[in-house]
Amino acid sequence: MVVVSGFAALIHDGLFDPSPNESIFRVKDAVAKELEALDSTADIKSTNYFNHTFAPDLVMTWPDASSRRVYLRLAYDLDALVDDVALIDTTDPLIFGLTSPESELARPAVDAVISDTDAMFTEPNALERLIDRKKTDSTANMLSNALVQGGRGTFVANEAVDLADVVARGFGAAAQVEFDPTAEAVTAIDDRLGGPQAWRMNRVLQAVWEGSEGSLSQFPGGADTSGRLNPESLRYLVKYMRTEDDGFWKRVGRSLRLSDLDTLDFDADDDNIQRLIRANLDVLAARAAVVKSDPLGVDSAAEGELFRWARRGRHISFEAPHLFAILGGAKKDLDHLEKDTPQAVSVERFIDRSEGFELVEVSVHSGPEHISAKIDEGAISTDRLRGLSATFEGAGEVAQSIVSTRSGRVNVDLANRTGTGVTRSNVLMADLLAATVPLVSDLSTEHREALSAFLAYEVDNEQMPLDMSALEEVEDAALSDDPTVNDGWYVPNDD
Repeated sequence: MVVVSGFAALIHDGLFDPSPNESIFRVKDAVAKELEALDSTADIKSTNYFNHTFAPDLVMTWPDASSRRVYLRLAYDLDALVDDVALIDTTDPLIFGLTSPESELARPAVDAVISDTDAMFTEPNALERLIDRKKTDSTANMLSNALVQGGRGTFVANEAVDLADVVARGFGAAAQVEFDPTAEAVTAIDDRLGGPQAWRMNRVLQAVWEGSEGSLSQFPGGADTSGRLNPESLRYLVKYMRTEDDGFWKRVGRSLRLSDLDTLDFDADDDNIQRLIRANLDVLAARAAVVKSDPLGVDSAAEGELFRWARRGRHISFEAPHLFAILGGAKKDLDHLEKDTPQAVSVERFIDRSEGFELVEVSVHSGPEHISAKIDEGAISTDRLRGLSATFEGAGEVAQSIVSTRSGRVNVDLANRTGTGVTRSNVLMADLLAATVPLVSDLSTEHREALSAFLAYEVDNEQMPLDMSALEEVEDAALSDDPTVNDGWYVPNDD
């Protein structure tokens, strides 16, 4: 006797509803809910048919415009199944058996019918076991979506969770660069999933392998030699992977770029995106930032958090209490943004803000006079800045400053509240923000310390970018271009 529960019980009860119309409605509704539990990104629509030979009972569609038709079947009638597969006008139907087979002998026979096609045959209990598996296995989330979109062959009894076991072992093995279990997962994925779904899962598996310093030439599968996890695979990963393991997100994000983040759905997949960015602050570069005040912003960007990453329009942003920063891969990317009204920053106020920074160059002005203090080695002292300010008749104000960071120099325009990577420095996003935000904003000691902790990162072997100091001296965004005053540089008035 077959014991049914969960979705299988709902389907079973619906089949025996005395009202034919009500029975059909209940069965289709239960199947739709089970498929939705397997993959919440699918939009499932019911048709006007039920148990029809070649017309689908349900149609699933996804945001990328892909779709799959679902055909409900009342029993394991092998002769009818052979005819159905031949008559169905689609290349990859999902055939859903509403009842369990009366004999185990039926299963290999069903598999034989399906094996030469891209069709998938499954039953309620098999899918329900995989749904339960999602609670404890993060890779099962990816597999669930892949099966619904492109599974092929038969998935009855424990076959879906057996595949999940193989895939989970493969991801664990790839993280350890172990060949045999990874190869087993690659083979199973290729055998049991359609082309696009198999490629995406194996591409993510490859990213884990490479992120663990596995040689691409030794990866057990058709390796993607482009060297990067493409946007489609990245979206797939952050949507369906459910793990809080920072090591995993670090392994798959080694080639991550700022532009890759633009394609992600922050509303739907925020937790994973936050983990992905946090784990890869040591590789994510950004060349420009514009800081804007947000007086109505809350003290905490999210419950229990002071800072977070987000997307505003088509740009990635850094969200903080009462301010946010828009990030760009180049200065020109942010030229169209409306900036806050320029604000003067006194020398004393700048000194308070710049505590702990290594200042390479500072431009001080008073009215039409501009003086730039520059140092080739070490950092400019606060006494030096006060001395420069004292040479003016009026109060001195700081216009710009170049700050040295771990990954390169950042030119901070205090009046316009912007930061730009200098010359060819491959400035990391974390360093760009850590230099810009505190210099253009008045932060409390608590927020300064929290900001520093949030943007902290570790670099393997501390292999920082090559020092480009010589080239930086001739960068077109330098603070000065005519050495004439006080062993510093005179800067013409922009007005």
